Amino acid sequence: MSVRSLTAARPTLPAAGFLTDRPDLGHAAEGWDLADPAFFAEALDPVEPRHLPPTAYRSLAFANLEDDAVWTRNWVCIGTQQEIPKTSDLLPFTVGHHGVHVQRRADGGLVGRFNKAQHGGCRAVPLQCQTGTKTRCSFTACGYSRDGLPLSAAPDGGPTPAMHQYLGLRPERLLPIAVRTSGSMIFVHLDAGTMSEPLENLAFEDETSGPVGTAQTFRREYPVNWKLLLGALAAGEVALPTSDSIWLTTTLKDGSAAEVRMLFPNLILFSARGETCGVIVQPTALGETLCRIALFGNRARSAGDWLAEFDARARYATELQRDLDIRETRPAARPPLPNAAERWLHRRLAAAVKARPRHDTTEPLYATALGRRR
Repeated sequence: MSVRSLTAARPTLPAAGFLTDRPDLGHAAEGWDLADPAFFAEALDPVEPRHLPPTAYRSLAFANLEDDAVWTRNWVCIGTQQEIPKTSDLLPFTVGHHGVHVQRRADGGLVGRFNKAQHGGCRAVPLQCQTGTKTRCSFTACGYSRDGLPLSAAPDGGPTPAMHQYLGLRPERLLPIAVRTSGSMIFVHLDAGTMSEPLENLAFEDETSGPVGTAQTFRREYPVNWKLLLGALAAGEVALPTSDSIWLTTTLKDGSAAEVRMLFPNLILFSARGETCGVIVQPTALGETLCRIALFGNRARSAGDWLAEFDARARYATELQRDLDIRETRPAARPPLPNAAERWLHRRLAAAVKARPRHDTTEPLYATALGRRR
């Protein structure tokens, strides 16, 4: 299919953010209309589903489409309540292309906002960026960020100077985002119009569904696109699919059985032997993904055990990433989708792209470059 043949005039609502791309003109790369159902056809084949064309795992154009269809239109998990236990504690997270944060209020609740500066990459927000690799500009725009660790409030409960990078002088004037919790997990939605939208209950038989207790958190980064990694980590046999999640059963490296639940777009929960391990997946580049990992419960397995488990599961994804990077876009060259988690993820991604609302406006939801908000 030629790019010239694309129906580029279809109006769509732009992604929330400072991006200068024009989703109203369509998303195209390597000869594909990335939002066309034909792009997803082989991945949705009921008999022998195959991976998307390689451009889905390596192009900025597809990352922009994901920002428009996924990261700005779904509940995204960003961390745990245990990471910000005290008043004014702050948790930063780059959702798609957008720098946001959640802060603990004096009444114990949470408030979410877009950061004061959306450029997370350098002199203005050095704690947020932490050398994320896909930077549009050295000063005014950072597409992906590793984000710093949660910021602890000052001893008197007030904000610290470092928090100014996120809050500015008048945080109440920042554009709000919706925040929900399910057990220990914190979710955000970048569309402020979803403040009343319900979040699917985790309903997971573990310590994340009861009172908030203790958790051990750590990070791991892999050289692979987030979609490939998410499907590989959650690999297992289908137990039950729901609207925004899928339940699976799997066998861990030590031979023990575990339940797995994957919530679209970026959370995996493993439950085994009285403990739960939550994995929050965050793109930090087109071909790199950060995993924020939290352990709850009796911790029968050490952090090292879980990291070894994830390293083994991620090995398949990193090898596939290298394979896809050297392939042409010919459909016949694409490998099959071998596990249920990958197949479900690709179906859910295709549905998200199809469900994007169409609007006539081309004005961004949040235009920091112009110093104004919508």
